[in-house]
Amino acid sequence: MKTNIYNDEKIIDSLYHHGHSNFLTLKELMSIKGKINKNEYSVYYPYPDASKVIIYKKEIPTISLLKIEGSNNLRHQDIMGTIFKEGLKEDSFGDIVKYNDDFYIFVLPHLVDDIKYHMNNIRNETVKITEVDLDIKENFKQEYIIKEYIVSSLRIDNVVSTITNESRNSVIDKFKNNEIYLNFEDSIKPTRTLHENDIFSIRRYGKYKFNKILKNTKKGGFIIEVLMYK
Repeated sequence: MKTNIYNDEKIIDSLYHHGHSNFLTLKELMSIKGKINKNEYSVYYPYPDASKVIIYKKEIPTISLLKIEGSNNLRHQDIMGTIFKEGLKEDSFGDIVKYNDDFYIFVLPHLVDDIKYHMNNIRNETVKITEVDLDIKENFKQEYIIKEYIVSSLRIDNVVSTITNESRNSVIDKFKNNEIYLNFEDSIKPTRTLHENDIFSIRRYGKYKFNKILKNTKKGGFIIEVLMYK
């Protein structure tokens, strides 16, 4: 709880002193909405389906868009893994979007050169990273693969175990090793319950959105729909 309070205070301080925040998850946005008068800020969505946003007072902040070109085998989770490995802070980058077989990532402008220099190798493959005009984002729309799973509960450890087809002990190890992110937070409890539109990542498996419960099962479980980010 103290961590959340501190994070909210940091976001609000940035808004008032710099005129805008860094990138926020939708959960962070909801958290601070009750702490700031709605007339004091606006929300900037880099593109309509964005899951990370920026709040600002008067002027939309400057952001940069990087294009990542690699082989057809490059995956969303590979880029995320490299980002975490390089130690980039969660609020320094926005969504990773696939468009026309290439990936794009929204970042804060001061990180452009560092990312181009340090992230030229992803999953042992050389990639080309270039800064592109933001106008291309008008074509962006997040693509998903629709998945259905039968789960006994909506606890995140149970859902992750079903998706990965791994034992509960293996999944618990993933939580201990901070390999599971829920709404861009790590160090989460395996007992957390998933709610509609929650976004979670499983390192080496990908990024997902819990979309909805399709129906209840006769044994008290659920058939759920999960969207896997392409």
